[in-house]
Amino acid sequence: MYLLIQNKGVAPVEAFTLLGASTTRDCGVVGAIGQFGTGTKHSINLLLRKGLDFKVYCSKTRLEFKAEDHTMNDGLVEKTVQKVYVQFGGTSKKRQDLGFVLEFGALDWSDTGMALREFVSNAIDRTIREFGDFIPALESGDLCVKIVDDNQVQAKDGYTRVFIKVDDDGEVLRYMAELPKRFLHFSKNPGVVKCSLLTKDGRNLGDKGTAMIYREGVLVREISETTEPSLYDYNFKSNEVDIDDCRNSNEYAIKAACARRLRKATASELVPLFTALTKGSPCFEAVLDPYYLLPSYESANDKQKEEWSSAWKTATGGAVAASATGDKYAKNFAERKGHTVAAIPDAWVGVTRRFGVTTTSEVLDENEKSGREILPATEAALATLEKVWELCELVGVTNGKAKPKIGCYKELTSAESDIMGFWQHGSDTVHTREDISSGANKYLFKTTLEEVGHYITGATDNSRDFQNFFMDVIAELVA
Repeated sequence: MYLLIQNKGVAPVEAFTLLGASTTRDCGVVGAIGQFGTGTKHSINLLLRKGLDFKVYCSKTRLEFKAEDHTMNDGLVEKTVQKVYVQFGGTSKKRQDLGFVLEFGALDWSDTGMALREFVSNAIDRTIREFGDFIPALESGDLCVKIVDDNQVQAKDGYTRVFIKVDDDGEVLRYMAELPKRFLHFSKNPGVVKCSLLTKDGRNLGDKGTAMIYREGVLVREISETTEPSLYDYNFKSNEVDIDDCRNSNEYAIKAACARRLRKATASELVPLFTALTKGSPCFEAVLDPYYLLPSYESANDKQKEEWSSAWKTATGGAVAASATGDKYAKNFAERKGHTVAAIPDAWVGVTRRFGVTTTSEVLDENEKSGREILPATEAALATLEKVWELCELVGVTNGKAKPKIGCYKELTSAESDIMGFWQHGSDTVHTREDISSGANKYLFKTTLEEVGHYITGATDNSRDFQNFFMDVIAELVA
């Protein structure tokens, strides 16, 4: 049995014999796959190294590839290599040296599937270039990949046909069975080759459900670096993700491309993502780099904000976004204010905010963000402020300012905090911590004096102005 890969249209023999020659590179056709001009030659060598019999028919011209020993001598050592050549048949009887040896590509091109992928890609490319679409050719059988009997290995006028012997190890049959997963063109819905964000549909080769990454409908990689299942599979245009000469792309580049695609997703595409994030469901998308979702130097446009906000409202009912791993008190404060809160991964909070989703940052004041619950002043706090202000007036350090107000607070986010009070720049109120404000004591007096000092000077703890304030107080009292 042989695997037949066929397309209507006749490939030039140079596509199989001339290294670097590509009829697809820069052809300007949307959906074209090829670009390097090396894949077919690598594939020829790979099949020869595997010992698989194969034949190529460019219409009625047959190409059969062989390798023969050739001795090299560089003056130091003599080495035998195997030069690759092609023997023509049918319309020609010539024999051509291809100018490379069998070891060309041996370090990287090692899997039979790499050769099969190349020949299938070539058939698709020729079909798209000639007819503008591949689906009619699939339906008519002009474009096909199938298993045929030995007696069907023959030329067909006006067609390019590649026949590859089914190997004893079963790699060819296995690849054939996986063809709908490796090429969206041969899937049950080939129209998805024109889509970029794909709902999961059993495309995984393994059983983990990780992201399947395609480029112009051809499988580039199945994400294996992470175990989280993905919500989507991704199909990129040729200019959206780079591949190397082995038609692979690295994990980092792929994840960046996935994040960039989600950036411009529609509301309906984003709803499953936001639903998973708010439920805490592990997924590949949840750990994407937020930088690529929206770099710090970029702003979301109105259309993106509209799509993200709409999706968020559908998925959460318009809840306020909060960090699932950050300050739990932000969530509590927001709920006290009557907001419904949806917790999502910390990195996504900043991203969704930049796309127009309301987060706790927009509904909390500065004290609430700091984990402080503001409380009315106790009798002891009011009395202590009176004493402190009388002292400041006595020694003449009020700097012409009116007596401040005072309040108390409960510190929620730092149970071991040594901060007994605070004053916010520009405010006319000083605050002391609730647990030292229940009765008159030296800690309450000291804290109130310190915060009043901040209020009068407008200076921070380690500033010279703040030091001078207390030196003036001491000097006046001693003098």
